[in-house]
Amino acid sequence: MLKNYLSRIIILMPVLLITMVVSSLETYCDPTATVYIEPPEISGLTVGENFTITVPVADVSDLAGWEFSLYFCSRVINVVDADEGPFLKNVRNTIFVSVNVTNNYNITHGLVRLACALLQSGHGADGSGTLATIDFTVVGVGQTPLHLPQNETKLRDSTPMPPGPQPIPHTTVDGLVEVLGNDIGVTNVKLHKTITNDTNVQTDVTVLNYGDYPATFNVTLYYDENEIQTQTITDLPSENSLNLTFIWNTTPVPKGNYTVKAYAPPIEGEVLIENNLLVGGWIMETIMGDVTGDGQVNILDISLVAMAFGAKLGDPNWSPNADINNDKEINILDISAVAIHFGEVDP
Repeated sequence: MLKNYLSRIIILMPVLLITMVVSSLETYCDPTATVYIEPPEISGLTVGENFTITVPVADVSDLAGWEFSLYFCSRVINVVDADEGPFLKNVRNTIFVSVNVTNNYNITHGLVRLACALLQSGHGADGSGTLATIDFTVVGVGQTPLHLPQNETKLRDSTPMPPGPQPIPHTTVDGLVEVLGNDIGVTNVKLHKTITNDTNVQTDVTVLNYGDYPATFNVTLYYDENEIQTQTITDLPSENSLNLTFIWNTTPVPKGNYTVKAYAPPIEGEVLIENNLLVGGWIMETIMGDVTGDGQVNILDISLVAMAFGAKLGDPNWSPNADINNDKEINILDISAVAIHFGEVDP
């Protein structure tokens, strides 16, 4: 019986050892330190107002160096300045680096990337404290997270070489900034033709209510400084977009090149107005049958229509400029329109 009992212990020992090791690893790897934004949420701001956040760390042991990246929506807020907090400086001298502080990290976001380390060897900082302070200014209406990606946040201890500073397990917590107010914008202007010959031209315009309240406003389509048409949008809900269709009869328009743009005049309380105007492109009004826009009707125009012959709107070989009569199909009527005016030159 004793032999069987000992055998069971021998068999179970590896299992017990593995369990103890795994349990120990889980305890070691379980992150207790937290990097976060303070205050976690900021609201009630207005455009033009400045504010400051801090990036603290909590419950850390032997912190000798840190690095983090903070992303934000640059349409709502812009970074003004960033500086080191006192947490490591209270231990001894540090080196602080503003790796990247920009409002133009990409087309939509800005970035604050900072790093700091203790100079000389010795134990790091313990407990909780402020790693950095960051100053912002409000430039637009809306919400933006203050995003701290965990994979871009690094904490290191003071382990000497070799093996050198070791990573400190931690978590990150994002913040949020909310700016209330009115804000509308034109987000897209799509021309269905760029070459016209005394005909109707369709232009699609998309508008968006960036603000926090329903918005009623006008949208006007222009060629150069000449008004084509104005439409009124009533009570467009917050964070909703709307597609508008404008039809422009170019018959009375003199021949020439024109810039087409859409404009939504600012509404009450709107401060960010840079996105209220959007240029969609240009249109050339030329003689009938001129598909290329070179001011004459020749074999090039017939060739372009012939290449798209039989195509309908949405087909891969569809060419809107070749649809001279605007029936959304390129057929014998379009070929005939070119042929009738073959050889003509714009005087």
